[in-house]
Amino acid sequence: MHSRRAIRESAIQFLYCSDLEGGAAAENLSDTFWELALESDSNKLIKASAKALLHLNQGRETRHIKLVDRSKETLATISADPDAEKLKTAFNEILKLESKWQANIDRVQRLYNPGVETPDSELNSAIKDIFTLNTQLTESRKRWELQLQDFPFVNKRLDAIKSVITGLQRVSDRIVMVQKPSDFADHPDIKHIHDTAEKMQGFRKEVDALARTILNKKPELDETIESVVENYKPERIDPVDRAILRLGTYEILLKEEIPVPVTINECIEISRRFGSNESSRFINGVLDKIAKRD
Repeated sequence: MHSRRAIRESAIQFLYCSDLEGGAAAENLSDTFWELALESDSNKLIKASAKALLHLNQGRETRHIKLVDRSKETLATISADPDAEKLKTAFNEILKLESKWQANIDRVQRLYNPGVETPDSELNSAIKDIFTLNTQLTESRKRWELQLQDFPFVNKRLDAIKSVITGLQRVSDRIVMVQKPSDFADHPDIKHIHDTAEKMQGFRKEVDALARTILNKKPELDETIESVVENYKPERIDPVDRAILRLGTYEILLKEEIPVPVTINECIEISRRFGSNESSRFINGVLDKIAKRD
């Protein structure tokens, strides 16, 4: 759970970015803003996904070797039936996708190193490629099994290869847990991924709601600020200070459950982090006047 301070700080950052002259409108800014704001958490999520993927993939390489070793014999058995060309094509498609899988899992293994700074965008791309291949392989295996039913003579002679393909599909079923963590939230290998993703989504939801409310009430908030700041014009105030004042004024006027001193102190601390040397004194003076209005 993110702290109230973290929610305030991110809301102020968003308000600042959305209020820059010539900047993107708030509704067009959101995705870009969050891509940057959640970069650290996203990188942790990518690494956690890679770790789980590699763990759940264990044992697959041995099955893949068996598939390749038995492929020649399997193709010979299929080719003995002149009407089984589609079955042969389906099996070759499985071989092709399995080879791609092995190449991509090797890529994930090469890029994943929790103790070293890695290009996480490249690791994320490799993970997504695995997910795509996983879906394609599952569909290919299903087509293969359906087509086998049309060739009972061949089917009886392919028990060994069918067993290998079934084993590979069990690995694919495990990989789906990483691909769709919300469906397996309580699984010990997936819980951390699910919880991290939920935390990120929840944080974004809270910040977006706060920022959106302040943006919708901007005229009312600016009117209140103007009542205590002589010759107030929003454009004359530093954009960071402006964002902090709007958030503080919103909480003082409309969030009765938050004690006024808490709001003012939090805004002062945020101004010390993001504002100028004079920001904290200015923020304190304005919000104190607003809080003491009749």
